[in-house]
Formats: sequence, structure tokens, C-alpha cells
Amino acid sequence: MISEKHIKDYNYNITQYSSGDFIYEENSTCKSYFQIISGTVKLNNYSEDGKEFIQNIINAPQGFGEVLLFINEKYPTNAIALTDCDIIQISSKDFFKLLTEYPKYAIEINKSLSRRLYYKMIMSQHIFSNDPTTRLKTLMNYFKNIYCIENGLNSEYIVPLTRQQMANLTGLRVETVIRTIKLMEKNNLLKIKKGLIYY
Repeated sequence: MISEKHIKDYNYNITQYSSGDFIYEENSTCKSYFQIISGTVKLNNYSEDGKEFIQNIINAPQGFGEVLLFINEKYPTNAIALTDCDIIQISSKDFFKLLTEYPKYAIEINKSLSRRLYYKMIMSQHIFSNDPTTRLKTLMNYFKNIYCIENGLNSEYIVPLTRQQMANLTGLRVETVIRTIKLMEKNNLLKIKKGLIYY
């Protein structure tokens, strides 16, 4: 997202997180922009009965936490390391200074936010759909599009999600996800090789 070379012109920290560590917690005050150097992070909520709902899964070199900096609100989700991670953190003040001095990054962040908003809109259209294939296709298209855009590729894509994560992202039961993926393979909508989904 933002070049590490430029981030390091400002006050920053690089923190190592182990899988399962909280980077921030829901309802805590938003003070920083985060960018993943390595690893994967999930943004999630837990219901009162402990059920997890995953809002998004983010990989290096994507950033997160910037949305709330623009509106001075508390975090509506947790951010949890899915794998061991190295993450850059810069303060709100330095983040906005960076955007002022490098306006091209403001454009990139707007594009990223627009992609996320678009995904949320599309998912909201299909979240109550009785067709689990529609929900899963929407989810896989979102992750594939981000990967292909960021890497300049247009090829077969390995979906980097477990069946449980796909269930938590779409509101489906994991048994439904497993059954639907097998049906999608049968209908030539994807391929499964050694347990991996190629889409």
C-alpha cells in the first residue's frame, strides 16, 4: 500500500505478533494506521454467545485501521493476527502528514477503501440469499480481484481461506460451505487440488 521507504520518514514502530495476538480490540480508541509487512490479519466480532463473524482477512502489504482515522471513531472490530506477523504502526498525526506530502497514497487508500465498500455492498445484497453458491462466489471474487489487482495478474487463483473462515465471512455453516464447494467443483466453477481451492 504505502512504501515502507516513505513510512520510515515518519515516527513509526514495527511490532511482531504471534498467531492469535490482538493488535487492537473492539471499542478501543483508534490512534494509528497499520500496515502488514508479513503475515495475515483478520478483522472480526464475537456475538454474545461467542460465535465469530469475520469482517475481512488482510494480507501483506495491505493496510488497515485507516478508515476510523478519518472519522475519529472507535474500532468496531477486533484485529487479530491469523499468522505470525510483522506490522508497521504510525500515529494518526504522522499518517495524515504523510498523505499530505505524498498525495498519491491518498488516492491508493481511497481505491482500497472503495474496493472494501464495494465488497460490503455486494455481500449485503447476497447475505440473505438462500443460494450459498452466490455468497461463496461473491467472497472468492473479492479476494481474487484484490490479489490480481495488487499483483498485476489475471490467472487461476488459490483461495487463501479455510472452509471455517469462509463460513465466518459469509454467515454460512461450515458444513454448507464444504458441501457447496464440492458442488461448485462438480459444476466446473472451481477446482480442488490437494485440499486447495483454485478459482
